[in-house]
Amino acid sequence: MSEPPVIDRVSRILGDKLAWLFLVAAALSCYEVMMDWLFRAPTIWVHDSSIMLCSTAFLFGGAYALQRREHIRITVLYDYFSPWWQWVCDLVSLVLTLVYLLALAAFTGMQALDSIMRVESSGRAWDFPMPMVIRTALFLGAAMLVLQAASQLYYLI
Repeated sequence: MSEPPVIDRVSRILGDKLAWLFLVAAALSCYEVMMDWLFRAPTIWVHDSSIMLCSTAFLFGGAYALQRREHIRITVLYDYFSPWWQWVCDLVSLVLTLVYLLALAAFTGMQALDSIMRVESSGRAWDFPMPMVIRTALFLGAAMLVLQAASQLYYLI
């Protein structure tokens, strides 16, 4: 059996590793609740940090799900199609997905670049550059999805 494409391995590794960010965000939220209830000392950074961690994990999770072919599919129809029609459905969906993802990557790339150039921050008390981080993660997640979809299209054809 041949070695899986590099993008498949990268998507799998990133998905496995970044999934732990959800656990970190949950732990931070527990810390926030404990600090507020027990010590009446709420934090100003946990909410922003949790949003940033979860959104980053979620954005890179798209390529992970696509690599594992676990995106939503209308199986009530797809499973009854012949292998040729399933191939056609896969081809059409991957082409349309690529068109959408290329546009998403292009526009989020422009937003991320603008946000980085301005060092955009949240404007809240902590004033962390969360928008800059999330916009960059959105672009990188979209780029990973483009590469993953292109790889699947290549191997489908």
